[in-house]
Amino acid sequence: MKMIRFSIAGCTVLLLMGVAYAQLATTTALVGTVTDTSGQTVPGTKITAVNQGTGDTYNATTNDQGYYNIQFVHVGTYNLSVEKSGFQKVEKTGVIVENNQTVRNDIILAVGSLSQSVTIAAEAPVLKTDDASISENITTREVNELPLNGRDAMRLALTTPTVIQGLKASNGVPPGEDFIGAGTREIQNEMSLDGISIMNNLITTTPSRPMVEAVQEVQIQTGTYSAQYGAYMGVHINMITKSGTNALHGSVLEFVRNDVFDGRPYFLPATQHKPPLRQNQFGFELDGPIVIPKLYNGRNRTFFMGSYEGLRQIRETTSLATIMTPQMFTGDFSQFTAKQIVNPATGQTFTGNIIPPSQLSQYTVQLQKYYPKPNLPGITNNYSAVLPNNVNTDQTVDRLDQNLGDKTRLFFRYQRQQETILVGAVNPTSATNGPVYLSNYDIGYTQT
Repeated sequence: MKMIRFSIAGCTVLLLMGVAYAQLATTTALVGTVTDTSGQTVPGTKITAVNQGTGDTYNATTNDQGYYNIQFVHVGTYNLSVEKSGFQKVEKTGVIVENNQTVRNDIILAVGSLSQSVTIAAEAPVLKTDDASISENITTREVNELPLNGRDAMRLALTTPTVIQGLKASNGVPPGEDFIGAGTREIQNEMSLDGISIMNNLITTTPSRPMVEAVQEVQIQTGTYSAQYGAYMGVHINMITKSGTNALHGSVLEFVRNDVFDGRPYFLPATQHKPPLRQNQFGFELDGPIVIPKLYNGRNRTFFMGSYEGLRQIRETTSLATIMTPQMFTGDFSQFTAKQIVNPATGQTFTGNIIPPSQLSQYTVQLQKYYPKPNLPGITNNYSAVLPNNVNTDQTVDRLDQNLGDKTRLFFRYQRQQETILVGAVNPTSATNGPVYLSNYDIGYTQT
């Protein structure tokens, strides 16, 4: 299976007489109203927002109603500076902007000179008042530190009330996982990476599992969407990839699971070995500014993030199944006494539940050589087998961010995942061994 997505997300915002909104899957904004100590609005106030990690700067000026609106700011933590002649300068630190969030900071200016300043430590708002969306954001720290089975960042959605895991299997056809939420059916979920869909075209599942260290945050929406989410009515999960900052960060990792660390299953016979389970998940992530000594200094302008993760899983599970006996392949169903076998052509039953050899399909006779023989007594639950369930995965998530001054910003993100899934079955025609290839490109252009 191959799934390739390509998207160009772009917007141009003109702030003329009023406020213009553009619909993107990863919209953010800093808004607020500036007033003096008497409650009167202060137009013409200069607003400067600086990203603590990248030094990225956004500027705005309050309008006639003292209102400012800075659209499409990058996810991160900001320092907000508010200046107006005749008033004390106000600096607000630690303003957190999360994906698809409109963050309000109302400022009160006191009379004084610009040489005087007041510093305020930002606090998280108790209630969002600038949009009606119902959502929850999982932050970078939570993504990195919360325990995740299989290191799948999307499963953080299960920490949100009303959201549960879907019934689709990661080794199904097509492979992938899904979620159920907002009181809707399983097929009404949507999953995206940087606002771009990563779902199979055939059904609403995704095989994509970006490396945890490459994900900055996860947003889960369960109702009251804006128009940009018109495709589905249920739960929507959007993962935002990490971008570099002025500081160089990185990690090297390996997670190991092995049956040598496990106790014996309680019901496993003493003569049998423990089913093998060997899982190695390894990789690295590196992000920071692009700096070429004596040639280019990308601090505050050009940033990168690169990652690789591999998964090697060798696993066997014990399965109990019902298979046909050798006598049944010859037409002898005399052991089957629950019901009489009927000839579909005549409507008559076969004496003793034995089908004459002349009426047997030759294809059935030839298939017998490919089917295992029972290794347990009886005609039901008469075969026990140890079946492989192996997974090999290699994936990369890479990103470049470029700031062209304070008005123009570009980014490019690339994800590729190659997976091979081997699922054994008692019935040889039901076993699968298939490759899954996923490529996802995202180019973003923002001009204010």
